[in-house]
Amino acid sequence: MMKKLQIVLSVALLAAVNFIYAQNSDYLLIVGKDTISKDEFLRTYQKNSSLEKATQKDLRDYLDLYTNFKLKVLDGEAQQVDTSANFTRELNSYRNQSAQQYLIDKEVTDELIEEAFEHSKYHVRASHILVECKTTNPSDTLAAYKKIMDIRKKLINKEMSFADAAVTYSDDPSSKDREGRNGQMMAGNKGDLGYFTVFNMIYPFEVAVYNTPVGKISMPVRTSFGYHIIYVTDKVPAIESISISQIYFADSLAKEGKMTAETKEKIDEVQKKLKNTSFEDLVMAYSDDKGTAIESKKGEVKAFAPQRRPGDFVKACISLKQGGVSAPVATHDGWFIIKLKEVKNLEITEDQKFAMKNRIQRDNRSFKSKESLVEKLKKEYKFEDSGAKAAIDFFSKNIPHEYMQSSKIDLEELDGIRQLKPMFTFADQKVTALDYAKYIRRFQGISNINDMKKFVEEKYPFFVNETILRYENEHLESKYPEFKALVEEYHDGMVLYEITSSEDWLKAVKDTVGLVNFYEKVQSKYPVSKSDPTPRPFEEVKSAVITEYQDFLESKWLEALRVKYPVRVNEKVFDSILKK
Repeated sequence: MMKKLQIVLSVALLAAVNFIYAQNSDYLLIVGKDTISKDEFLRTYQKNSSLEKATQKDLRDYLDLYTNFKLKVLDGEAQQVDTSANFTRELNSYRNQSAQQYLIDKEVTDELIEEAFEHSKYHVRASHILVECKTTNPSDTLAAYKKIMDIRKKLINKEMSFADAAVTYSDDPSSKDREGRNGQMMAGNKGDLGYFTVFNMIYPFEVAVYNTPVGKISMPVRTSFGYHIIYVTDKVPAIESISISQIYFADSLAKEGKMTAETKEKIDEVQKKLKNTSFEDLVMAYSDDKGTAIESKKGEVKAFAPQRRPGDFVKACISLKQGGVSAPVATHDGWFIIKLKEVKNLEITEDQKFAMKNRIQRDNRSFKSKESLVEKLKKEYKFEDSGAKAAIDFFSKNIPHEYMQSSKIDLEELDGIRQLKPMFTFADQKVTALDYAKYIRRFQGISNINDMKKFVEEKYPFFVNETILRYENEHLESKYPEFKALVEEYHDGMVLYEITSSEDWLKAVKDTVGLVNFYEKVQSKYPVSKSDPTPRPFEEVKSAVITEYQDFLESKWLEALRVKYPVRVNEKVFDSILKK
């Protein structure tokens, strides 16, 4: 009876296998439970070699390597090496990093890269005036816009200078004189931001600067701080670094463009002596900078980028010819006489675009690309939010004023919240007021919010964007086969490393008894010399023996794996690769 049962099971198993083969007639390779298509094999092959130049032997050798790879991965999965917390954490990190390129609008990103590349070719100098407005409330926004336009009108009509207007009207604290941390007064910059380049300012501000001609005042530009008007005063080819020597005269009046009688006397003496005395000797005799007025430096300072020094100081440097000496230059700290050593222009190459892509992903301009993608996804997934207004009104009326400062209030228990219709729908998703309540909970603990309606209205678009992008992220594998393959390849590579380490590499090193026994069998391969067949001592050839032992263990392991996981090659499909 038992023998009969074995025969029946064997026949049934054979039939099942044949059925699987019949259903996968275009398969190239079956390894255990895994079926590999010709396309999958070729995709992997062409990452390493050219198919056009491939011979049958090349393909056969690679097929053997690929089969061995699949066998090891299968065995690793069977041993659950891919279930540890460390493995999962690393795989998820790679997956999330790789997903970012699918969670942006590639066309917009390409435009941002080109824009950043063009901006990187120049340093610009600009001043600004800020009218603070950190809300999207229409009345607040209108009031701020009207105020900034009134200021701009005064400037266009030349009723006052831009510097005076910045001191009078700007909400940027740095524009005015103010008390520093040590109690001393710090001179304001009167709106002058000095020289800067791409990525040095927030994105909307940067764009406005580069789009405004030198000598012109921009129309108002909105940022997260409020409304700005920008006066562009200079634009020069991008500078990598400036190298100078300097004579420094400490003078508290310099911030006002004035100098003491003592400073004037010193400067006059230096300027007269420059005709017959070296700049370096004058540094040693007159400079108040104890860090550079020493024999080893003689006034030389570390090379600096333009954005690291005040605008007037940089302007004086780049206006000189190499070896030239400037007129006295006033800064907040004192007066300087500068000798130019070198202005090193930044070399701009196409290769820098790749680095810019990474910078853009970390910069706030990446929101532009994400927002563009969200708008496309809304259309693709038939986004509709007719229930949003009722939910926002509900929260505005029912969220207690003290909610943000209390952890005892649960918005999900508000009376009537479950009766509201979905706030919005897209794809197969229905997003409810309960979901938005969970989102709002994140902001508990921030300062008191006086206008709850304004708060829930302002946060709603961010909630929508986050929800849609999260859904897209969760469905990348089903939407993009190449992304799924990318993550699977990384997973398999990690499995291979883990399983091979335990089965092969580490065993060869740790199994000292097995290693010595193996050496006894192969020691004749390691003679002292051609004329002396005496085997070399084990310690002398240990590294070579370990390598050979690893190869031996791997071959034995693969033999066992081929028994454990049967391999079948569809020769007809394999032959068709070369025919094409």
